[in-house]
Amino acid sequence: MKPEEIKKYIEDLGHEPRHDVDALAAAAEEVAYLYQSSTDAKQVIEFMLADKPIPTLATHSFGFHSRSGRGLRELFKENYNSYIRNNGN
Repeated sequence: MKPEEIKKYIEDLGHEPRHDVDALAAAAEEVAYLYQSSTDAKQVIEFMLADKPIPTLATHSFGFHSRSGRGLRELFKENYNSYIRNNGN
């Protein structure tokens, strides 16, 4: 997803972006690349921002994050923070 699409998605959820949308886009693309056979960047963003399950990764179990979902969140956060560190934001 492009940063502009993420900004619009956040606004469609009824919020203003509080995080760097460029970093969100980069992290989503990286996570989607690593899980390329199971998800895409849009699903990653929906999971991170709206807690929408990704069935192919079994991110939720009985309404809670599964081990897979917690791992995906951590990987996303690491990539987001890495982008911020490396791009001076």
